[in-house]
Amino acid sequence: MRSVVLKGVEITIGSKVRFVDDSQLYEGYTISKPTLGHVYIVRDFSKKNGFLLEEVHNELVNWTDEDGNIEGYGEPGFAVWRFEPAEPLRKKKIVKIEILSIVEEKLDVFTKV
Repeated sequence: MRSVVLKGVEITIGSKVRFVDDSQLYEGYTISKPTLGHVYIVRDFSKKNGFLLEEVHNELVNWTDEDGNIEGYGEPGFAVWRFEPAEPLRKKKIVKIEILSIVEEKLDVFTKV
């Protein structure tokens, strides 16, 4: 099984991820893209090690190198750095508590006037 660690959380097929960066995403290409802020389920990893999402499907394409030679054939995926885990490991806030080793008790004595 393939996986990737994303912000300290292991992401595998079936994991939920939130799409957080759509900058320059396949500009000039007509493909289905995830929506910023939405949560998706990872269905597989692409040929270029990006995420393939359950909710977003695209036609298979030829991948070419810088010289225009075909290197492979597959569905366009989305770079893992464009996502964050949708379900963090900790769901509660961590609060730092300082415990004093000595507790000083003091009573104020009032006098009647």
